[in-house]
Amino acid sequence: RMMWRMSQFSGVEILTYALMDNHFHILVKVPDREKWLRKFEGPEGEGKLMTHLATVYSKAFLAQLRKEIEQLRALEDEEGVQVLLARFKKRFCDVSLFVKELKERFSRWYNKQNGRRGTLWMDRFQSVLVEDGKALETMAAYIDLNPVRAGLVDDPALSEWTGYGEAVGGSRRARR
Repeated sequence: RMMWRMSQFSGVEILTYALMDNHFHILVKVPDREKWLRKFEGPEGEGKLMTHLATVYSKAFLAQLRKEIEQLRALEDEEGVQVLLARFKKRFCDVSLFVKELKERFSRWYNKQNGRRGTLWMDRFQSVLVEDGKALETMAAYIDLNPVRAGLVDDPALSEWTGYGEAVGGSRRARR
Protein backbone atom coordinates (compact mmCIF):
# COMPACT_ATOMS: atom_id res chain seq x y z
CA ARG A 1 0.00 0.00 0.00
CA MET A 2 2.80 2.39 0.89
CA MET A 3 4.63 1.63 -2.35
CA TRP A 4 1.51 2.39 -4.42
CA ARG A 5 0.82 5.58 -2.45
CA MET A 6 4.39 6.83 -2.92
CA SER A 7 4.10 6.02 -6.62
CA GLN A 8 0.94 8.08 -6.90
CA PHE A 9 2.55 10.93 -4.97
CA SER A 10 5.80 11.02 -6.91
CA GLY A 11 4.38 10.39 -10.37
CA VAL A 12 6.66 7.38 -10.81
CA GLU A 13 4.54 4.62 -12.36
CA ILE A 14 5.01 1.08 -11.04
CA LEU A 15 5.08 -1.49 -13.84
CA THR A 16 5.83 -4.51 -11.64
CA TYR A 17 7.61 -5.39 -8.42
CA ALA A 18 8.77 -8.24 -6.19
CA LEU A 19 8.98 -7.83 -2.42
CA MET A 20 11.44 -10.31 -0.97
CA ASP A 21 12.42 -10.94 2.66
CA ASN A 22 15.56 -8.78 2.56
CA HIS A 23 15.25 -6.69 -0.61
CA PHE A 24 12.84 -5.64 -3.31
CA HIS A 25 12.82 -5.20 -7.05
CA ILE A 26 10.69 -2.58 -8.72
CA LEU A 27 10.29 -1.70 -12.38
CA VAL A 28 9.05 1.84 -12.87
CA LYS A 29 8.34 4.30 -15.62
CA VAL A 30 9.37 7.87 -14.90
CA PRO A 31 7.23 10.41 -16.74
CA ASP A 32 8.48 13.59 -18.36
CA ARG A 33 8.77 15.89 -15.36
CA GLU A 34 7.92 19.16 -17.09
CA LYS A 35 4.83 17.66 -18.69
CA TRP A 36 3.74 16.01 -15.41
CA LEU A 37 4.11 19.25 -13.43
CA ARG A 38 1.81 21.17 -15.80
CA LYS A 39 -1.20 19.89 -13.88
CA PHE A 40 -0.16 22.17 -11.01
CA GLU A 41 -0.02 25.32 -13.15
CA GLY A 42 -2.64 28.00 -13.65
CA PRO A 43 -5.26 29.41 -11.30
CA GLU A 44 -6.30 26.01 -9.92
CA GLY A 45 -2.74 24.66 -9.79
CA GLU A 46 -2.07 25.38 -6.14
CA GLY A 47 -5.36 23.79 -5.08
CA LYS A 48 -4.57 20.73 -7.17
CA LEU A 49 -1.13 20.53 -5.56
CA MET A 50 -2.62 20.69 -2.06
CA THR A 51 -5.07 17.92 -2.96
CA HIS A 52 -2.20 15.91 -4.38
CA LEU A 53 -0.12 16.35 -1.23
CA ALA A 54 -2.95 14.69 0.73
CA THR A 55 -1.79 11.43 -0.89
CA VAL A 56 0.96 11.17 1.72
CA TYR A 57 0.47 14.02 4.20
CA SER A 58 -1.94 14.24 7.11
CA LYS A 59 -4.74 16.77 7.40
CA ALA A 60 -2.86 18.40 10.29
CA PHE A 61 0.29 18.81 8.18
CA LEU A 62 -1.70 20.27 5.28
CA ALA A 63 -3.51 22.68 7.63
CA GLN A 64 -0.14 23.89 8.90
CA LEU A 65 1.14 24.26 5.33
CA ARG A 66 -1.93 26.30 4.36
CA LYS A 67 -1.35 28.49 7.42
CA GLU A 68 2.27 29.09 6.39
CA ILE A 69 1.12 30.03 2.89
CA GLU A 70 -1.48 32.46 4.30
CA GLN A 71 1.17 34.06 6.52
CA LEU A 72 3.55 34.49 3.59
CA ARG A 73 0.79 36.01 1.47
CA ALA A 74 -0.19 38.34 4.33
CA LEU A 75 3.41 39.59 4.16
CA GLU A 76 3.02 39.89 0.36
CA ASP A 77 5.78 37.31 -0.06
CA GLU A 78 4.57 35.42 -3.12
CA GLU A 79 8.14 34.40 -3.90
CA GLY A 80 8.31 32.73 -0.47
CA VAL A 81 5.09 30.85 -1.26
CA GLN A 82 6.54 29.60 -4.53
CA VAL A 83 9.79 28.54 -2.84
CA LEU A 84 7.77 26.64 -0.23
CA LEU A 85 5.68 24.84 -2.87
CA ALA A 86 8.76 24.13 -5.00
CA ARG A 87 10.16 22.02 -2.13
CA PHE A 88 7.33 19.58 -2.74
CA LYS A 89 7.38 19.77 -6.53
CA LYS A 90 11.09 18.92 -6.72
CA ARG A 91 10.26 15.48 -5.31
CA PHE A 92 8.10 14.54 -8.28
CA CYS A 93 9.21 12.35 -11.22
CA ASP A 94 12.55 11.39 -9.66
CA VAL A 95 13.26 7.68 -9.24
CA SER A 96 16.04 8.28 -6.70
CA LEU A 97 13.79 10.34 -4.44
CA PHE A 98 10.92 7.88 -4.92
CA VAL A 99 13.05 4.96 -3.70
CA LYS A 100 14.66 7.00 -0.92
CA GLU A 101 11.32 8.15 0.47
CA LEU A 102 9.73 4.72 0.08
CA LYS A 103 12.57 3.09 2.02
CA GLU A 104 12.52 5.79 4.71
CA ARG A 105 8.76 5.66 5.22
CA PHE A 106 8.71 1.86 5.26
CA SER A 107 11.61 1.76 7.73
CA ARG A 108 9.83 4.17 10.10
CA TRP A 109 6.61 2.15 9.87
CA TYR A 110 8.37 -1.20 10.31
CA ASN A 111 10.46 0.03 13.23
CA LYS A 112 7.39 1.42 14.98
CA GLN A 113 5.49 -1.86 14.46
CA ASN A 114 8.39 -3.95 15.75
CA GLY A 115 9.81 -1.75 18.52
CA ARG A 116 13.13 -1.28 16.81
CA ARG A 117 15.35 1.53 15.52
CA GLY A 118 17.69 2.10 12.63
CA THR A 119 17.80 1.43 8.93
CA LEU A 120 16.54 -1.70 7.24
CA TRP A 121 18.68 -1.47 4.11
CA MET A 122 22.42 -1.00 4.23
CA ASP A 123 23.17 -0.50 0.54
CA ARG A 124 22.11 2.27 -1.77
CA PHE A 125 19.63 1.15 -4.37
CA GLN A 126 20.83 0.13 -7.82
CA SER A 127 19.09 1.31 -10.96
CA VAL A 128 19.28 0.23 -14.56
CA LEU A 129 17.79 2.09 -17.50
CA VAL A 130 15.56 -0.25 -19.51
CA GLU A 131 14.24 0.62 -22.96
CA ASP A 132 10.80 -0.42 -24.21
CA GLY A 133 10.16 -3.69 -26.02
CA LYS A 134 11.92 -6.97 -25.37
CA ALA A 135 14.29 -5.55 -22.75
CA LEU A 136 11.33 -4.25 -20.74
CA GLU A 137 9.50 -7.59 -21.00
CA THR A 138 12.64 -9.48 -19.96
CA MET A 139 13.19 -7.24 -16.93
CA ALA A 140 9.54 -7.57 -15.86
CA ALA A 141 9.78 -11.38 -16.12
CA TYR A 142 13.05 -11.39 -14.16
CA ILE A 143 11.39 -9.39 -11.36
CA ASP A 144 8.16 -11.41 -11.27
CA LEU A 145 10.08 -14.71 -11.25
CA ASN A 146 12.30 -13.68 -8.32
CA PRO A 147 10.21 -15.59 -5.71
CA VAL A 148 10.32 -18.71 -7.92
CA ARG A 149 14.12 -18.54 -8.21
CA ALA A 150 14.33 -18.05 -4.43
CA GLY A 151 12.24 -21.20 -3.89
CA LEU A 152 9.40 -19.34 -2.18
CA VAL A 153 6.72 -20.43 -4.69
CA ASP A 154 6.52 -22.79 -7.64
CA ASP A 155 4.30 -20.53 -9.74
CA PRO A 156 4.74 -16.72 -9.90
CA ALA A 157 0.95 -16.35 -9.85
CA LEU A 158 1.01 -17.71 -6.29
CA SER A 159 3.25 -14.93 -5.01
CA GLU A 160 1.10 -12.26 -3.39
CA TRP A 161 4.12 -9.96 -3.10
CA THR A 162 4.76 -9.41 -6.81
CA GLY A 163 3.08 -7.26 -9.41
CA TYR A 164 2.25 -10.37 -11.41
CA GLY A 165 0.78 -12.22 -8.43
CA GLU A 166 -1.23 -9.16 -7.44
CA ALA A 167 -2.57 -8.79 -11.00
CA VAL A 168 -3.50 -12.48 -11.23
CA GLY A 169 -5.20 -12.09 -7.85
CA GLY A 170 -7.57 -9.53 -9.35
CA SER A 171 -6.02 -6.14 -8.56
CA ARG A 172 -7.04 -3.68 -11.26
CA ARG A 173 -4.21 -1.38 -10.20
CA ALA A 174 -1.60 -4.11 -10.78
CA ARG A 175 -3.22 -5.17 -14.07
CA ARG A 176 -2.91 -1.64 -15.39
